[in-house]
Amino acid sequence: MLDIKKLYGKIEQIVGADYLTDKDFMKAAYSRNVDPAFPDRWPDLIIRPGSSEEVSEIVKIANKYKIKMVPRGGGADLVGGATTDEGLLIDLTRMNNILEINEDDFYCVVECGVTWGGLISELYKKDLTTGVLGPGSGYSATVGGALSNSTAGFGSTKYGLVPDNCLGVEVVLPNEKGDIIKTGAASNKYAEPICRYGESPDFTGLFMGDAGILGIKTKAYLRIFPNSPYKVQRNYMLKKDDYDIVFKLMHQLQREVREGIHDLYVNPRVVVQVLAGQAKRKPDKRVRIRAPVFMFILEAFDKRILDVYIEQVDEIMEPYSRPFEWHEIDLDEPLEEDWKLTLKFPYSYFNKFIALAPPKISCTTCHKLPISKMQEKKKLSEEFDQQHRQEFPTDSFSLFARSIHLLPNGHCVFAGGFNAENVDEEREQAMQIWHKKVRSQVRYGGVHYWLGESISQSIVEADAYSPEFITFFKNIKKTVDPHFLLSPNKFHMHSYEDDITQYIERDEE
Repeated sequence: MLDIKKLYGKIEQIVGADYLTDKDFMKAAYSRNVDPAFPDRWPDLIIRPGSSEEVSEIVKIANKYKIKMVPRGGGADLVGGATTDEGLLIDLTRMNNILEINEDDFYCVVECGVTWGGLISELYKKDLTTGVLGPGSGYSATVGGALSNSTAGFGSTKYGLVPDNCLGVEVVLPNEKGDIIKTGAASNKYAEPICRYGESPDFTGLFMGDAGILGIKTKAYLRIFPNSPYKVQRNYMLKKDDYDIVFKLMHQLQREVREGIHDLYVNPRVVVQVLAGQAKRKPDKRVRIRAPVFMFILEAFDKRILDVYIEQVDEIMEPYSRPFEWHEIDLDEPLEEDWKLTLKFPYSYFNKFIALAPPKISCTTCHKLPISKMQEKKKLSEEFDQQHRQEFPTDSFSLFARSIHLLPNGHCVFAGGFNAENVDEEREQAMQIWHKKVRSQVRYGGVHYWLGESISQSIVEADAYSPEFITFFKNIKKTVDPHFLLSPNKFHMHSYEDDITQYIERDEE
């Protein structure tokens, strides 16, 4: 049996007494993220290392004693990504330094525990940006978490996902030696970290969207961009609730106004209706909400060019929509002419559209789809909800999408899911239908990215992977993590010998 006191003493020698605890009140504080669908899970030890070298020493001890470990960033997670039942919980938020902002060569070097709020605030002082302003979970989320979850956020319509702007990482491998490696140009000890490709195969990609199962990211090399001085918001309400029209408009906008669109979000009709009902200060005249609302952020470095972008968008949208102001349903919302892209806006947006019922369990089903398939997949999602209505917890409501975010190359993020009461008796029921709903989305072609335990397991259960891919995946995992100690519950990957196919669920079609 593992002697936790002995383990405690060895790790205390590495990080110091102030950055290690086994106190119950601290275990309780770390027992969940923002994911109440999961039961409380208490680690044996909570550790806050201060350097890559300290992480490496912790990993060596974990391998010696065969104890599992889970890395944790900001903890703003809904899918079971950063908690553990027993084992070591490695909180990386102490490693939060911005090591370099290279204004000449447009890259920055940061420790992966730095928050998006901390990084963006410093870049904005220099009229720079990372392009993507971090995930929807807020500015307390960390860079490492966004890379591990392949996150989209404000700026993703133009700049893509967070990993698209990653030039490389420093990673502690979960092997017996706790090897520290660098990827991208940084793998060349003589080179600056200016690019991701060219020095070797793209090993950076192994650690992007890996849900923290292949390594513990400690540093990131990120692209940075000049921050455009001119940004405006434009909103349009469609005349018809038809997602074939949504596709047609998105397609035309990508072809004709691509460089000018910082963001395009589509807010489904039902969500706009809910927000209208939740407004504290409602207009005297009630607006009829007929269809989804398109919310644009347009940007340019020249006011004249911005005016052209506005004119182009108006011309494309005019036959199918009317101009819309959020002020029409909520008097506390600013008019377009008064709007500014402050750091507060993205955080407030996600809280408003994603957290429609904050006290409840939120079972997210965020996934990506081709824009041409929106109408078809929306119908399939709604049919699933109707067919399985009795399996959902009482009074829960399920949405195909609470917000739809256009990405650069012909696909979208559909941020959807369902909720349940935050009580023990509904938690297991919610978990079962959550996995089942995700499996149905996997089988109709949805590409999930925010994986954690619940989503990654559901992908395996849906029989998405070929036998050859599973073998390759397990071979990679065994190479970097021979004892399968890092984040072991994800992807149902517990050991090399374990047969993943035993977890496949044959749901009724």
